[in-house]
Amino acid sequence: MVSQHVATNASPVKTISAGRKVNLICDVHTAVLAGETRLLLEESKAGGERSALRPATTKSRKMPAVSESTPLLRNPPVKPQPCSRSSFTRALSLVTVEPALFLEAVAYGVNENLLTNLTVDKLCSVHFNYDAETCSNLDAGNHTAQQDQVQRLASDYIMYNKWVEYVPALLTNLLLGSLGDARGRRLPVLLTFIGHLMMAACYLANTYWWRLPVSLICLSALPMGLFGGHVGISNAVNAYLSSSSESRSRTTSLSSVEWVKYAAHPLGVYASSLLYAHGGYVLAFSFYVLLLLASVLYVLLCVGEPPVPPGSTKLGMAAHIRSTFEVPVKIRRSGRRGMVMAAYTAVVMLWCFARETKVQFFLYERKVFGWQLQQYADWLVFSYLVKAAGLLLVVPACSYYLGVQDAMLGFIGGVSMMFFYTVFATAPEPWVLYIAAVLSLCSAVPVVTSRGAISKIVASNDLGATFAFLALLECLAVLLGTSLYTSIYNLTLDIFPGTLYLVMAGVGAVVCCIHV
Repeated sequence: MVSQHVATNASPVKTISAGRKVNLICDVHTAVLAGETRLLLEESKAGGERSALRPATTKSRKMPAVSESTPLLRNPPVKPQPCSRSSFTRALSLVTVEPALFLEAVAYGVNENLLTNLTVDKLCSVHFNYDAETCSNLDAGNHTAQQDQVQRLASDYIMYNKWVEYVPALLTNLLLGSLGDARGRRLPVLLTFIGHLMMAACYLANTYWWRLPVSLICLSALPMGLFGGHVGISNAVNAYLSSSSESRSRTTSLSSVEWVKYAAHPLGVYASSLLYAHGGYVLAFSFYVLLLLASVLYVLLCVGEPPVPPGSTKLGMAAHIRSTFEVPVKIRRSGRRGMVMAAYTAVVMLWCFARETKVQFFLYERKVFGWQLQQYADWLVFSYLVKAAGLLLVVPACSYYLGVQDAMLGFIGGVSMMFFYTVFATAPEPWVLYIAAVLSLCSAVPVVTSRGAISKIVASNDLGATFAFLALLECLAVLLGTSLYTSIYNLTLDIFPGTLYLVMAGVGAVVCCIHV
C-alpha cells in the first residue's frame, strides 16, 4: 500500500519536472529571440531604419530558427571600397584646353619678343635702305635722326598691324561666340588657333624672303583677324572653361588662362632669343610655326566638348548673332546686376586699352636706355614671371580659399597698374624697370576677376553671346587705344617718351575708382 502510494505520488512529480523543463526551454528560446530583437532594434536605430520594426511588421514576420551555431550578431557583408584617386590624378582629370593654350602662349612670346625688332630691322635696311653699319648701331646714340625716323614709322606700322588684325575680328568674334552657343565650345577654340598658325606662317615667309616690303608684315595679321584675333583666342578659351567649371571655382578657373599665358610667355621669349642668336629670324619663326601646329593638333585630338548646361537650346547662327546684340539690352533691364556687369565690362575694356601699350615697350627702352634685344628679353621674362606668380598665388588664395570678393581683388590690381606704369615712365636707370616689374605683381588681376564676375552673373546658355559681345568691345578698345597711344608716343618722343605710360597710370586709377 505504501509502495503503491509512493508509486502513485511519484508520477506527478515527474510530470511537473518535465513541464518545468519545457517551460524553461521556452523561456530560454524567448529570451534569445528577445535579445536578438533588441539587437536588431539597436541596429535599426543606428541606421535610421525605424520602420523595419513596427508592431504590425513584427507580428507578420517569421522569426528565424535559433540554434547553437546561430551567430549573435547578423552583420551584413562589407562591400570593398574603391580606392580613392590621388590629388594629382584628380588634377589631371580637370585638364582640358590648358596644354594647347600653353603652346599657343609660348608661341605668342616668340612673336612679342621678335616682331618689333623685325619691323625696325626691315624698316632700316629695306624701307630706308640704310647701310648695315647704321642699322646695327641705330641705338648707340650716334644716329639720333635716323633712330627717331625709324621709331616713328615703326610705331605707325605696329598700329597698322593692330588695325589689320582687329577690324575683321570685330565681326568674326560675333560669329565665333554664336558658333560656340550653337555648335559647341571646342570649334571656336580650334578656329582661332588655326588663324594664329596662318599668321605665323606669313611671318616666317617675311623673314625668309627678306627683301619683301615691310607692309606685308602688317598684312600677315589678316588671317589672325579673320579667325578672331588674340581677343578671340582669349574669349573662346574663357567660354570653354566657363562652361566646364562650377560657379565657386569660376574665378580661379579663369585665372588659370592668364596664369598659363604669363607662365608660358617667358619660355617663348627666352627660347626665341637663343634661336635668334644662333640662327636668326628664320630659325626663331620656324619654332613659332611648330608650336602653333602642335597646339592645333592637340585641340583636334585631345580636347572634347564640355557638358551641355541644362535648359540650353540649339539655335541658328542668325538667332545667336541677334542674341549677342541683345546683351546690352539685357544688361540695362537687369537693374543692379546689370550695373555691376556694365562696370566689370568697362574694367575689361580699360585693361585691354592699357595692355596694348606693351608693343611700345621695346621702342621706349631702345630710345631711353639703348637696350638691345637680349636686354629687353631678360626684362620681359622677369616681368612675365612676376605676373604669373601674382595670378598663381594671389587669385586662388584670395578668391577660392579666403572668399575675397572680386571687387576687392580688382581694386588691388588697379593699384598695381598705377604703380607699375608710373615707375616705368619715370625710371632714371635701367634697373628701376625691374622694380616696376615687381610692382606689376597684381596688374593682370582686374581682367581675371571681371571676366569671372561676368560669367557668374549671366546664364550658362548666354555665355557665348556675352563673351562675344565682350570681345567686340575689347576689339574697339584696342583699335581706339592703338591710334591714341601711337599719336602720344610719336608726339612726345623728343620731349618725354614716358608720357604714354603716365596716361596708362591714369587708366589704372580709373579701374580703382570703378571697383570702389
